[in-house]
Amino acid sequence: MSKVEPGGKGFPEQGRPESKPTLKKTPEGLVRMRAQAEKDVINILWFRNGLRLHDNGSLHNATEDKTAKLLPVFIFDGETPVTKECEYNKMKFLLECLEDLNEQFIEAGAKLYCIQGNPEEVLRKLKHRVQINRVCFDQDCEAIWLERDNNIRNYCVSHKIEVFEHIGATLWDPLEIIEANGGTPPLTYSHFCHVTKGIGEPKRPLPNIDLSTVSFYEIPDSILAELKTFPGVPTPEDLGFYKGDEEKIYKGGERTALKYFNRRMAVEKEAFLDGSFLPNRRDPDILNPPKSLSPDLKFGCISVKLFYWSTIDAFNQVNEKKSSSYLIVSQLIWREFYYAMSANNPFFAEMERNPVCINIPWKEDEQALEKFNAARTGYPFIDAGIRQLKKEGWIHHVLRNALSMFLTRGDLWLNWVHGEKLFRTYLIDGDWAVNAGNWLWVSSSAFEKSLNYSYSLDPRVYGRHVDSHGKYIKRYIPELANYPVEYIYTPWKAPLEIQKKAGCIIGKDYPEPMIDHDEAVAQNRQMMLSLQKDLLTQEKGQPNHVRPSGDLEINLFFRIHD
Repeated sequence: MSKVEPGGKGFPEQGRPESKPTLKKTPEGLVRMRAQAEKDVINILWFRNGLRLHDNGSLHNATEDKTAKLLPVFIFDGETPVTKECEYNKMKFLLECLEDLNEQFIEAGAKLYCIQGNPEEVLRKLKHRVQINRVCFDQDCEAIWLERDNNIRNYCVSHKIEVFEHIGATLWDPLEIIEANGGTPPLTYSHFCHVTKGIGEPKRPLPNIDLSTVSFYEIPDSILAELKTFPGVPTPEDLGFYKGDEEKIYKGGERTALKYFNRRMAVEKEAFLDGSFLPNRRDPDILNPPKSLSPDLKFGCISVKLFYWSTIDAFNQVNEKKSSSYLIVSQLIWREFYYAMSANNPFFAEMERNPVCINIPWKEDEQALEKFNAARTGYPFIDAGIRQLKKEGWIHHVLRNALSMFLTRGDLWLNWVHGEKLFRTYLIDGDWAVNAGNWLWVSSSAFEKSLNYSYSLDPRVYGRHVDSHGKYIKRYIPELANYPVEYIYTPWKAPLEIQKKAGCIIGKDYPEPMIDHDEAVAQNRQMMLSLQKDLLTQEKGQPNHVRPSGDLEINLFFRIHD
């Protein structure tokens, strides 16, 4: 938690504290002085991400000051906590998280105020009518939020409002990691682990706050009239999002997330008892996966510290010894790595201006990109993944890898930024840092072995490792539902008689492959080899940011098994 006090250092000064008018001791002046003295005193709890009450450091900061009443708010500014690239399922999930919070506040005799507008302007209007002691919020460590948060900090400092920023979305403060590494982020996963080990273990989760002991502020109608406040939590339609072909699978909200979290911990502990770990990675089920907690981590419905320590404590309890490795929580540590990499890099989701991205000369082919986005590649495993993504807002990591490699170095040789935007728009767990980091890796633009050409995921084979009977394809591409299992991944190879019997003619009812995979892989490998030689000559060695820890790291990432 960092506290910014009036006159504090670290942020550029944008203005001076407002000068107060000199009041003469006239009857009118005394009335004005009494009105100022009688202003309600409040602390604002500003929700962005971190949509929970458990392990909420900002809630602790806002309620420890007993001289002020608590005002919980969420501000719809067109950005927070999702970017402008957002579809129905993602917005619906966010609103369910807010509804769950609101219901919990209502039980305590309060409410979550949902306001539309610019955060700084909202503060200005409130400051005019009430005395604000504190503004408390969780850190949004991604660089794209820096301008917004600095504006708020500077406004508060210039108006003698205390700012409390809590590290709630990550295990460590990414800026502390960068400082501990000498001012730059650790450029490899293994080095990141080394640096964080030096910093020390993450903090334990904070205790819950009893809301029945909290004094809440109710905004009077006179102030509500000046703010664009929704009567309750808005609907997607209120915000301009309308349901099309989407199907709602995941429900947002802290209480739902905690229920599934407890089930997940039981599965993790059972795996530890069996002498294994990461059961969802060891035996991936792309057709009927357990309720993923990645959206809940993205929106902060589940505390990452609670997740980390519950896993570590379960392992230690089963094995009667303390774990000294991050291996059992590697998914959480990768998340931390990407947050640190992007914390001071506003161009992390770009190619040209991104200092850790190799500028690969990708092709520009609008027609190919359109076919990919429309799930018309002719490769059933790829098209099924795109259809599920757009319909449900979530796909398994196996599918994410397959789609990412097919679009980039595997087959189409198209820029990874197209896929990054597609995922960030539709995935309910798609955040800026982790999503971009994964695309940088798979496209061999960063983190993975520089311009790696040694292997490629084959869309005709990769899916069979996790779904040998093609049930996943049949669910999301019903045109192929009647195809024999031996042709489900390569329907164009089926004799015409079988195609007719299955009721789906390739080239008519379902497209032929848009590209020959074997030819594309051979060509792309040659391009990668040539680019790699040029890069190594130019850089006089392999750049640090494209150097993985080893083959095991790569295999775990792509679910490659011997």
